Amino acid sequence: MLEELDLTILQSRSMMHRIEVAMLSHDEWLSKLYRVLICGGEVLGCEYTAADAYTRCGFGQWMAGLCLGNPKLAALPLIQDIGFLHRRMHEAVAALLVQHAAKPLDAESMSRLYDEVIAKRMAFRWLVTAFDHQICFQILNTDPLTNTLGREKLIAVLRREMEEIQRTSGRESLIAMVDIDYFKRINDTYGHIAGDRVLIEVTRFIKANLRPTDLVFRYGGEEFVIFLPSTSLTWAGVLLERLRQQLSQYEITASAFAQPLTITASFGVTRLLGTGSVVDYLERADQAMYQAKAQGRNRVVVA
Repeated sequence: MLEELDLTILQSRSMMHRIEVAMLSHDEWLSKLYRVLICGGEVLGCEYTAADAYTRCGFGQWMAGLCLGNPKLAALPLIQDIGFLHRRMHEAVAALLVQHAAKPLDAESMSRLYDEVIAKRMAFRWLVTAFDHQICFQILNTDPLTNTLGREKLIAVLRREMEEIQRTSGRESLIAMVDIDYFKRINDTYGHIAGDRVLIEVTRFIKANLRPTDLVFRYGGEEFVIFLPSTSLTWAGVLLERLRQQLSQYEITASAFAQPLTITASFGVTRLLGTGSVVDYLERADQAMYQAKAQGRNRVVVA
């Protein structure tokens, strides 16, 4: 899913723009094909008939550039489906043009091949639109300050995970509620701009010290939720305890006029099951986090 790519809002918007440009290029490519079919003329060149024609058009070049150096993106099922249908559409166009150039013209074969091209084009465009909508949804559900996912996306991800737990025997996943200790004191002492800087640096640090499959969500204010899929309670305890210790030693330059800050955070952890509601598990993690606060802060408590 797109949340695992950890794209910034700027990167997501850039991708949406590039998709639009790539699709406009592909529409121009198709308009030239339609002109030959309707108005006549010479069969189009290698961009239409070559075995690797799908790599020569503007959309194919965009796809190659999109996935270059980004194996996570290239591995997305939707991206792979788009690439597959794009290639099949080019193959159908090449077959159509070969038939169009044949003498005598076989109207029945032409009709069948044309219908195949149109069907593949519609399916291809539908998949690209679906990907575009996913990016848009990602932008709407990303916190612009910390570039973490929002609460609505958190609920959707946890619901999906609980369904997966029901289907998969032995699957364990956890969530951790994280709250920065004495955050109000930072705002009161250094100002809200410095407080924002602390939030940004803390989330960057947490992301950098988690696994690629773990996700971070902004729950509200200085509270965050870490989602640890396919993780045992024992391993999660080790991971979060190490994260807590490293965070307490991390220096943050929140203001040009202040000394670097060190902050701590309190963690409340609970295991997801396939029953109950997402809200119940979030409340359990929240209660465990408040227990950590009550016990002196800067600690991990498991509910």
